Amino acid sequence: MTTPVMRLYPAEYRTRHGHEIAEVYRQAVDGAGRLARSREATDLAAHALRIRLRLSSDRRAGRLFAAAAPFVVAVLAAHAGLELFKLAAFLLDTRDDGLYLGAADAVFAGLWVALLAAAGGALGGRWPVGRWCLAALLTVGALLAATVGRGGVLGAPGALVVFAVLSAAILVGCPPDMAPDWRVRRMASGAAVAIWAPLAVLCVMWRTLFADHIGIALPLLAESNMWPCLILAVSACAFARGGGSARLALAAMVTAALPVVAHDAAITGYHPAQAAVPAISFLLTAAFLFARTAPNRAPAQRS
Repeated sequence: MTTPVMRLYPAEYRTRHGHEIAEVYRQAVDGAGRLARSREATDLAAHALRIRLRLSSDRRAGRLFAAAAPFVVAVLAAHAGLELFKLAAFLLDTRDDGLYLGAADAVFAGLWVALLAAAGGALGGRWPVGRWCLAALLTVGALLAATVGRGGVLGAPGALVVFAVLSAAILVGCPPDMAPDWRVRRMASGAAVAIWAPLAVLCVMWRTLFADHIGIALPLLAESNMWPCLILAVSACAFARGGGSARLALAAMVTAALPVVAHDAAITGYHPAQAAVPAISFLLTAAFLFARTAPNRAPAQRS
């Protein structure tokens, strides 16, 4: 058992469980190769950080991240799909000038494809592997954006860094013993499609039919957090309807919306119209959820 990994645990937790942790680690890596040892050490370090940050499954923060993580994956899938769609549209727009795909465009296209595949795996039932693959790909994407100075198709690198770091933090913070069940994964898959499809249609409309008439209105909507936050607000209602806590549902969707809001703010800056739509959406959702779950108080009958 390596001392640096053990030191990641809080001193009190290490005193109470250090021997047990060391024994479990020893049994896991006994006779294993270098790759398996590295994977076990990484899992142990992540567990230590979750304990230190109070993100275990018996803590409110851990349950919050566990509820938000599938919908973060949904947002990532929709974002990757939209980036690929915009790249295809860009190539079609420039086809008369010859097919042009720069090195950075090719790298980011590969990143979006990998993100989409990992998100599909996570929501399709391979949650542990998909979650860690997404966290690794997001880290690579943030490093690429910071190094190359690009954030996708005409995207801002700072926006992608913020989006990737926040999304990865939520996915890593999700306790491994709280994998979403098939109902939640199905809701998240539906949310991903509901976010992606209308924005993809808007991109087509802007680039083909209405480019000369509506100026930047449609691309601004496609780049903003308005539609994803509306879908997440609806997802909060579906989550609560499925038997989840109303408070947890609302808090989880607000948490899942944070990377989207931060990404948009880094690209365009916040202005009242963009800030108002997500805020009103979640306020109305809160009002609906808590009105629905509030106990019915019958008027006291007079004797």
